[in-house]
Amino acid sequence: MTNEQILTELYKIGKLPSDRDAASDDFPFNKFMELFQQLNKPLTESEAIKLINLSPPIDTGCYGAEWTLLHLIETVGVDALKNVLNNSDENEIKRMIQVRLDNYNQNI
Repeated sequence: MTNEQILTELYKIGKLPSDRDAASDDFPFNKFMELFQQLNKPLTESEAIKLINLSPPIDTGCYGAEWTLLHLIETVGVDALKNVLNNSDENEIKRMIQVRLDNYNQNI
């Protein structure tokens, strides 16, 4: 399966819910993570933008799954991350990457 096909399947499942939301009880985490683990790395910028938009809402988490997505998105490299952030929805992973990118830029 190509990354594009995998992302299409992930979008059919939907965005990661907040672990504080009752909807998380019915979310198919196993299927989501099974598909997620099939993604080829490094991601392209457009793939990273699609993936970041599957993040849980801002200031929430999803049983730690957001960290797994964050690390995969970061495979695009530092130079591409700014464009990824500029073209993504407001969400928790975007916030987390922005903080990490700001810290990186302060230390170079």
